Amino acid sequence: MKLKIAHLSDPHFGTILPGVREGLIASLKERAPDLILLTGDITQRARRKQFAEARQFTQSLSPIPFIAVPGNHDIPLFNLYARVFHPYRGFKRLFKDHLEQDFRHGDVLVMGLNSTSQWRHVQGDFNLPRLERRLKEGTGKAKLLVAAFHHPVDCAKPADEKNLLKGRNEAMRLFDKYGVDLVMGGHIHDPYVTLSGTRYPDVPRSMVLAVAGTSLSSRTRSGASNSFNWIEVDTTATPTIAITRFDRGEDFRYEPSVVSRFVRGEGGWAVL
Repeated sequence: MKLKIAHLSDPHFGTILPGVREGLIASLKERAPDLILLTGDITQRARRKQFAEARQFTQSLSPIPFIAVPGNHDIPLFNLYARVFHPYRGFKRLFKDHLEQDFRHGDVLVMGLNSTSQWRHVQGDFNLPRLERRLKEGTGKAKLLVAAFHHPVDCAKPADEKNLLKGRNEAMRLFDKYGVDLVMGGHIHDPYVTLSGTRYPDVPRSMVLAVAGTSLSSRTRSGASNSFNWIEVDTTATPTIAITRFDRGEDFRYEPSVVSRFVRGEGGWAVL
């Protein structure tokens, strides 16, 4: 089975420059993914207008399947009442009451997980018993398992260490226990693809870690333009994963930049 995923993250509707959205839409329609996955920070400040802009964006890409998970920016920051009593109202209106939605394509299962909390402004953390219950749902139901959430478990730059998922060591052990192959996130606007073994040497099974940059926002990092990750999963024989970063050019088109390829063996995943 082959699956093509367009992994978008951190569009931050409310901070988008003219022409960027149209360029991304054109690039995605041209490539025709099987799934568009959005790993959080859909809005800049969780305002109704910003969620409305996000709705227009998702509708413009119909009928491509589209699932998303919330980011910390999708929870009201200044409206304390809303933050405490209905922190995900805007997100749920946009994604039909789904905070965590899964997508199955043949023998590949993509699990959307919520790493945010109304009690945290920036960093994410999982409720570990709930995370384990969710992972059990996918156990034995797929040949290749993907876990997608907002906060990254690895980063390229020391400055981003403070933005990594809290409790990430415990989460990675659960991902190992339940056979997760690919862990996808965003949050830091700095695209990064690696294997888990360097940061997590005590986790026996090697996993692929993929962080997407900001797909639309003007809040880009130095040296990183707007981008998205194009992921091709192939389970027809020995499972492989290819991840291509698409960067926005001056003409607003997104073009392939860096490619990383991996193959699964007895000890998990390795560079192909």
